Amino acid sequence: MAFHLRRDIWLRCPSLIFRQRGSREYNEDKGVCIGASPCCGSSHITPTKMTSFLDTLAERGIKADFAPGFTLDLEPADPALESEAVETAKNADVVLMFLGLPEAAESEGFDRDTLDMPAKQIALLEQVAAANQNVVVVLSNGSVVSVAPWAKNAKGILESWLLGQSGGPALADVIFGQVSPSGKLAQSIPLDINDDPSMTNWPGEEGHVDYGEGVFVGYRYYDTYGKAVDYPFGYGLSYATFEIADVTAVKTGANTATVTATVTATVTNTSDVDAAETVQVYVAPGKADVARPKHELKGFTKVFLKAGGSKTVTIDLDERAFAYWSEKYNDWHVEAGEYAIEVGVSSRDIADTVAVALDGDGKTQPLTEWSTYGEWEVDPFGAKIVAAVAAAGEAGELPKLPDNAMMRMFLNSMPINSLPTLLGEGGKKIAQFMVDEYAKLSK
Repeated sequence: MAFHLRRDIWLRCPSLIFRQRGSREYNEDKGVCIGASPCCGSSHITPTKMTSFLDTLAERGIKADFAPGFTLDLEPADPALESEAVETAKNADVVLMFLGLPEAAESEGFDRDTLDMPAKQIALLEQVAAANQNVVVVLSNGSVVSVAPWAKNAKGILESWLLGQSGGPALADVIFGQVSPSGKLAQSIPLDINDDPSMTNWPGEEGHVDYGEGVFVGYRYYDTYGKAVDYPFGYGLSYATFEIADVTAVKTGANTATVTATVTATVTNTSDVDAAETVQVYVAPGKADVARPKHELKGFTKVFLKAGGSKTVTIDLDERAFAYWSEKYNDWHVEAGEYAIEVGVSSRDIADTVAVALDGDGKTQPLTEWSTYGEWEVDPFGAKIVAAVAAAGEAGELPKLPDNAMMRMFLNSMPINSLPTLLGEGGKKIAQFMVDEYAKLSK
C-alpha cells in the first residue's frame, strides 16, 4: 500500500521533540498505524463530529495497515493484539504508533501520581521497535508524560496533546509536510516526577495542601536551580531553521514609574521551508531583596517567514515585566539596578542577552527601630543617617561600629533595636541617634 511521506517529518513537530534528520524529498513508503487514534478533548465533551487520523487517511485516499495493539482500559496486555501489531509492523517502511493516556489515567476530579505511560503501551513499543526501526510515536495526552524512559525506541516523537475534533486532519497536515509545525511547550518535561518542586508538598496531609514552591513553579524552578530536564519550557521544532541576531534593548521612559524596555531582534529563516518561529523574551533580575527566579518569560511574538526571509520584531516590556509582588509594600515593586534581557527560542536556548539599567520605582517604607541596619543603608534618608553614624564614630561622638565582614553580616540582618544586645550601652546610643535623626529628616 502506498504511503506518501516526507522522510524528515518525524524530526519536527507541533510542540516537541526529535532525534534524527533525513532528506526532505517525497517518497513512496508503505506505512502502518498502531494504537488508538487521538481523542477529541478533555472530560466528557461530545463533539458534533470527530475526524480521526485513520478517517483522514481514508478521506485523502492514503492506504495504511492498522493494528490496535492494545486496549485503553486497565486490563493486562492482550498477547493476540500485540502479536498482530508486531507482525503488521515488520513489513512497513514507517510505523506510526499512537500512544497516550487513557481516561482512567487522567480526568477531571483527581490527580495523577506518576508521569509514566501505561506499561502495556511501552512494552508494545519495545516489541514493535525490535521488529522495525522506523517507529514514530504520536502522543495524545492532556498533561506531561515521561519521554526519556522509552525515547530510544522511536526515531521521532510528535506531541499532539488533546487536539480536538479535527485532530486527525491536523496531524496529517504535519506528518505529510503540508504544514510546518510551530508549537512550543507550555511546560517543561522533567526526567522524573520527583524533580518537580511541588513533590515536597503534594499530595498534602489531613486535607491540606501547601503550595510551597511559591514563585518557583515549572521552568522557574528547573532553570534557577540548574535541574536537568528532558525538554525545556518554550521548546519546539519545525521543518525550518531560524537565526536570531542584532538584539537590542532600549530604555524608553524617563519617568521611573513608566519605564519600559523595547527589545528588538532580527529573525531569519535560514532554511528552504516557509515556517513560523516564536521569539521569546526573558527578564533576569540582578541582585534582589527577595528570592526571584533566574529568569521569567515576559514577552513573546510569533513571526512567519518565507524561506530565506528576515524580519525585525519588537517586544515592549512594561514596568510589570521587571516587578515582583512585595509583601512589604503590598504592591508590585521594581528595584533599581541592572536587568538582563534574554532573547531566544526556549528557556534554555537563548540566542543573545542584553542589559538595561532601571531607576526603580522609588518605593520606600518608613524606618523604625524594628527596621534592619541593612534596610537603613538602602533607604534614601537612612543611608545619610548610616553615614552620619560612621562619621560620628570616627569623631568620637558615638561609639564606633566594628567594621568587619562578620559584624556587617550581623548588622545587616538585625533590627537596630538589637544593637544594645550586640554592643551594650554604645549600641543603645547609636540606635537612639538613628531614630532621632530620621524623625528630623523625614518631616
